[in-house]
Parts: sequence; C-alpha cells; structure tokens
Amino acid sequence: MNLNKISFNLKINFSSVLIIVVLSSLLGLTTNYLNYQGIPLIKSERVLNWATDSSEIKNTEEIIEDNNKTNSEAKFDEAAAITLKQAYALYNKNVLFVDARDYVEYEIGHIKGAISLPYYEFDEYKSVLQSISKNTPLVTYCDGRDCDLSIMLGDKLFELGYKQVYIFFDGWIDWQDNNYPVESDE
Repeated sequence: MNLNKISFNLKINFSSVLIIVVLSSLLGLTTNYLNYQGIPLIKSERVLNWATDSSEIKNTEEIIEDNNKTNSEAKFDEAAAITLKQAYALYNKNVLFVDARDYVEYEIGHIKGAISLPYYEFDEYKSVLQSISKNTPLVTYCDGRDCDLSIMLGDKLFELGYKQVYIFFDGWIDWQDNNYPVESDE
C-alpha cells in the first residue's frame, strides 16, 4: 500500500513541476515580448553597409574639419564596412584603428598605432575611450572575415555616439599578409 501512495505523490509532483515550468516560461516569454528592450527570440543576421569606394572615405582635411565642429551631424546611419585597400588609405590618413581581439592577441601583434579594446572585455577597457572625441573617425578590426568582433565593436561604438566608424572586414590576417605596418608588445 505504501508503494502506491509514494508513486501517486511522485506523479502529482512531476505534473506540478511541469505546470510550473510551462507557466513560468510563458510568463517570461510574454514579459520579454512586451519589453521594448527585450531579447529577440530569433537573431536577425547583420547585413554590412559597405563604403563602396574611396569617395565615401573623407580626406584628412575633412576629417580634421569635422573633429573641430562641436555639433557635427552623424555621417552614417550605422558603422560602414571597408576593404583592405580602404583601410590602408585611412591608415595613411592617421585614422585611429581599434583592435577588437582579446588583449593577448593584441600583444602578440597588431596594426601599428592601434589601440586595444577587446569586445568581450569592453567594460574593463572602455576607459581608453575617455580621451577619444565622438567625432574621431575609428576603424575596428579583428582577425578577418571569419571574425565578427570588429562588427560587434563597430556597432557598439556607433551606438555610444561615435559618428564615423568603419569596420575593417578583411582584418588583421590580410593586413599582415600584405606586409602593412605592424607592431607587437612582446
């Protein structure tokens, strides 16, 4: 008799647990849906906005002029992706490059003059942004086409108010392969 009673209680407890899980899941999904900052259930793929040619990349005088304006309007609707050739043109105009890879990779080697702002450790390193004007053009990069860190960091910087953000899509590997200026901290 005791075995049947125990078995019956387990069935009730299991069904109670199942009901609680289903109801809490529905409550969580409803709350997320109604929250304007809710997490999307299906992530939409980020489509890159490409700077189609060098005409979209300003010359040095225009960059300096924009940096001196106090109420400069945003030049982009979002961060713009650039090719190796465009990245090198910006490098030669002394535009600031931002390495989105982790700090150890940065120390091993990076684009000469680049600063380290690891995407996954953004909060720990964001203090480097305090001395950088929101009007300063920035180029984010990571390892290359298989790495999304430069895209995510570029979007984050743009959301923080940086007005001219480029995403160097070909990244560190292509930069190195073309023997462009590099340095390491090791």
